[in-house]
Amino acid sequence: MPSLRLFRAARAAALWLAGSLAAAAPAFASESLTLRAFLALVERHNPELLAAVQQRAIARAEVLVARAYPNPEAEFATGPWRPRGAAGANGSVETLGLAQSLELPSVREARLAAAEIGVESAEAQVQGVRLAVGYLARSAFYDLLRRQEEERLARENAELLDQIRRRILRRVEVGESPRFELVRAEAEALAAQNALSAARLRVEEARSVLRRLTGNMLAPQFEAHGALPAIPELPPLATLQPVVLGAHPAIRALVAERERARQRLAQERALRYPAPTLRVQHARDPETRQLSIGVALPLPLWNRREGPIAQAEATIDLLAAQLEAQRTQLLRELDSAWARVSIAQRQIETFEAGLLRSAEAALQVAEAAFRAGERSFLEVLDAQRTLRAVRADYNQARFDRYAAWLDIERLTARDPFRDD
Repeated sequence: MPSLRLFRAARAAALWLAGSLAAAAPAFASESLTLRAFLALVERHNPELLAAVQQRAIARAEVLVARAYPNPEAEFATGPWRPRGAAGANGSVETLGLAQSLELPSVREARLAAAEIGVESAEAQVQGVRLAVGYLARSAFYDLLRRQEEERLARENAELLDQIRRRILRRVEVGESPRFELVRAEAEALAAQNALSAARLRVEEARSVLRRLTGNMLAPQFEAHGALPAIPELPPLATLQPVVLGAHPAIRALVAERERARQRLAQERALRYPAPTLRVQHARDPETRQLSIGVALPLPLWNRREGPIAQAEATIDLLAAQLEAQRTQLLRELDSAWARVSIAQRQIETFEAGLLRSAEAALQVAEAAFRAGERSFLEVLDAQRTLRAVRADYNQARFDRYAAWLDIERLTARDPFRDD
C-alpha cells in the first residue's frame, strides 16, 4: 500500500501543477482588437507592404532617369607654343571644346516606354503584395479567433472534469464508487488541464503571427474580438475563372513585364545604329585662331549588339512562359479553394442538421443518469469526448470554409483592407 499512496501523491502533485500552469493569467489586462483596427495597423506598418511601396517609388524614379538627356562634355587644354622662325615670340596655345551626344529618337522612345511600363508593373506588384498580406492578415485574425474558441472549449472541459473528479472523490470516500473511477477521473482531469495548456500555447502562437504582420505594433497582450462573417452563395466555377484571369495583379504584372521586355528589345535594336556626337572646338595661339565644327560617329564593326538582342528576345519568351504558368497556377488554386468551400459547406450542413444537437443531448442524458446513480463515470466521459470531438470538427469546418472563401476573394483580387 505504501507504493499506492506514493503513486496517488505523485499524481495529485502533477494535477495541481498542471492546473496552476493552465490557470495562470497575465498580470495585466488584455486589449480588445477588432478586425478593422488590426487591418489598419497592417496597412500602415507591415514591412513587406512598405517595401513594395518603395519598389514602386524606385520604378517612378526610373522614368525620370529615362527622360533625362545626355549631358554635354566641355574640354580645355593648354600648353607651350614655340614659333618655327627665329623672329617669333614664344607663348602658349589654348584649346576649348564642347561635345554633345545626339540621342536617336527611336532609342529614347523605347527607353522611356520601357520605364513607364515598369511603373505599371510595379503598381501591379504592389497590388499583389497588398492582396497577399491583406488576406494573410484576415486569415491570421480568424485563426486567432478559432484558437481562442478552442481554448474556451478546453477550459470548459477542464472545469467540468474537475467537478466530476470532486464528485467522484466524495462518492469514493463514502464508499458509493470504486477507487478505480477516482483514478480514471484524476487522469482525465490531468489530461484536460494539459490540453488547456496546449490550447493557450496555440493562442499565443497565433498572437505572434498578428504581431509580425503589424511590425510588432500590437500590445503585449490582446484578445481578438469578432465573429466569422456569413459568406455569400458560392458562384459557379465557370463564372469565377475569367474574373481571376482578368483581375489578379500577378497576371497584370507579368503582362506589363512582357511588354517592357519588348520595348527593351526595340531599344537594343535601335542601338545598332550609331548615335552622332556633335563637336565644337576653338583653338588659339599667339599667331592664329581656329574654330572647327564636326561630327563623330562610332563604327559598328566589331559589336553589332547580337548578344543584348538575343538576351532581350529570350527574356520575352521566358516571360510568356511564366505568364502561362501563372494562369495555370491561379486556376489550380481557384479549383482547390472552390472544392474546399463546397466540402466544408456540406460538413457544416451535416453538423447543423442534427449531429451537434444529438451529441449535446447524449451528454445531458449521461450526466443526469450519472447524478442519479444509474450510469457510471465512464459513460459520461465517453459522451463528453463525443461532444468535444463534434464541436471541434464543427468549428474546424466553419473556419475551413471561411479560409477557402478568403482564398477565392484573394484570387478575384477583392480589396482585403475593405470594411466589411
